[in-house]
Amino acid sequence: MTDLPWFKFNPNQWLTGTISFLSLEQQGAFMKVLCYYWSKECKVPLEQYKRIIPNDYKNLLDVGIVKQKGKNIAIDWLDNQYKERKESHSKRVESGRKGGKHSLSNARVLRKEKNRKDNYENDNVLKVSEEVKKLLKK
Repeated sequence: MTDLPWFKFNPNQWLTGTISFLSLEQQGAFMKVLCYYWSKECKVPLEQYKRIIPNDYKNLLDVGIVKQKGKNIAIDWLDNQYKERKESHSKRVESGRKGGKHSLSNARVLRKEKNRKDNYENDNVLKVSEEVKKLLKK
């Protein structure tokens, strides 16, 4: 799962949530963090976070929309989306494997049937050619 092209974004939550009480500069900084965080599969060290938005990182931590967990940051709602997406991806991969195994076994059965048919036809051709040879000898 290397490419995460989008994340769910609810404009109403943005307009009515905690972020709406921050300055436009801080809101923009948060959007930059969201994009970076998502592109890094929700694993961003605190030190990188500080370098991404050096003027605003502390404010976002203070209001709690970005949290510190050990040496990393956490954005809960994006973490939840990432987890859902990863689980969904795993299910699709497993289904694909099962479907591939089923297709592979079907292909084997079809190949065996074709080989049987080819062998049957070859046997019949041999029998006919042997009978033709016998008739020609007479």
